[in-house]
Amino acid sequence: MGNTLSQSLYEATIAGDPDEVARIKDEIEKRAASLNPRPKESVINFNTILNDDASSAKSIYNFLNKEFGIDWWEWEFETLERMLWIKFSVSLEDINRDKIFAIRHLCQSDRPFWDWFEFNQLALSFSGSVADFEMIRKPSPGMIINAVKTMNIIRPERKGTFGNDTVKYICIALIDDGVYCPPPSLTGVIGQAFGEMVSEEMRKQWNDIYKKYESLVSKKDNNIEDTEVDIQAKRLVVAESSALSYGA
Repeated sequence: MGNTLSQSLYEATIAGDPDEVARIKDEIEKRAASLNPRPKESVINFNTILNDDASSAKSIYNFLNKEFGIDWWEWEFETLERMLWIKFSVSLEDINRDKIFAIRHLCQSDRPFWDWFEFNQLALSFSGSVADFEMIRKPSPGMIINAVKTMNIIRPERKGTFGNDTVKYICIALIDDGVYCPPPSLTGVIGQAFGEMVSEEMRKQWNDIYKKYESLVSKKDNNIEDTEVDIQAKRLVVAESSALSYGA
C-alpha cells in the first residue's frame, strides 16, 4: 500500500495537482504509524547527500551503490528517479540530477577517458556546474583535478589511463589558466605531455616550484614573492585546494 501511495503522490506531483498531492500526503501521514519506518541512516544520508548541491560525485556514487546495488547505473534514468521517489519521496534537483547523469554515463562508457569534449562535460557536472551541450564552457583547474580523481575512483579498472586527446586538452586548459607546471595530483596522467607544451626554461623550474608548493602546503613558508616559481606554486595550491572543495 505504501508503494501505491508513493506512486500516486509521484503522479499527482508530476501532473501538478496540489489538492491531490495534499490529500495523498495526509493519507500517508495517517498510515505512517502502521508502516515500518525507513531506516534512519538512509533518510539522513539522503537528506545530506542527494539534497545537498555541494555533495561530491564520489559520495553520491557510493550512496547509490549502497541503496540500490552496484549495478544501479544499468537502469533507465526514469527508473532510478522513480525508485528514489518511492524510497525517499523526494525528487532530484537539477545539479545532483546532472551529477548522477554524468556518473551513470561514466559507468556505461569509456568515452570520457579519451574524448576531450565528454571529459569537459563531466568535469563541469562533477563540480556542480550543470553541463551545457549548446555552449562549451571550460572547467577551472580545480574542476579538472576533481574530475580526474573522481573518474579514477569510479572506474578503477582503467588504472588512470586517459587517451591522448583528453590528456592534451587537460594540458591546454591548465596552460590557458596560467598553470605552467602539472598539478601534483595529475603528474602521472599529464606530466610527459605537459612537458612538451611548455618551454625548456619552465620545465627546469618544476622541481623548485614543487618544493615551494610543499612549503606552502605544510605552512613552513607562507611568504610568496613576485617570482615565477612562487607564482606558479601558489597557483598549484589554489588548484589543488579547489579540487578538494569539490570532494575529490
